[in-house]
Amino acid sequence: MSGVGVLLRAIDYSKCMGCETCEVVCGFIHELGPFIKLYEIGGGVKRPISCFHCSRAPCIEACPTGAMRRDSRGAVYVEFSRCIGCMACLYACPFGIPDYSPTTKTSTKCDLCRDLRREGLVPACVAMCPTRAIIVGEPRAIGDEMKRRALLRVVHLGEG
Repeated sequence: MSGVGVLLRAIDYSKCMGCETCEVVCGFIHELGPFIKLYEIGGGVKRPISCFHCSRAPCIEACPTGAMRRDSRGAVYVEFSRCIGCMACLYACPFGIPDYSPTTKTSTKCDLCRDLRREGLVPACVAMCPTRAIIVGEPRAIGDEMKRRALLRVVHLGEG
């Protein structure tokens, strides 16, 4: 994957307040979701984690039926009609991201809101994040934005 046209999602944890909006809206949009989950990292502080849509995705490599796929923008998704529920993707993911739905007997995971993106919209977690901690874009744009945010934090530290 070259990076041109590819989407990444990044979470700026310095802006995230652990409000759970991303998790709630994801669950609302996806009947099998939420596909972004908040985990307590200590002291009552929660942070979201979701699929990284790895460039070399172990879940895709492990799937015996080709149900784990990548779309034209680089998002990894489950083709439910091909999934046999073997859970190979769950065991292959180093982050433990894919989940298993006992309802559909298939794997589930974030697809960066494929249906919304087809309509020209951003993923629901990005659209609804009240602090704009979750961003999506092409790799260079994400890198530039994260550098800009880091620089702003440094500048504001010097104003104390």
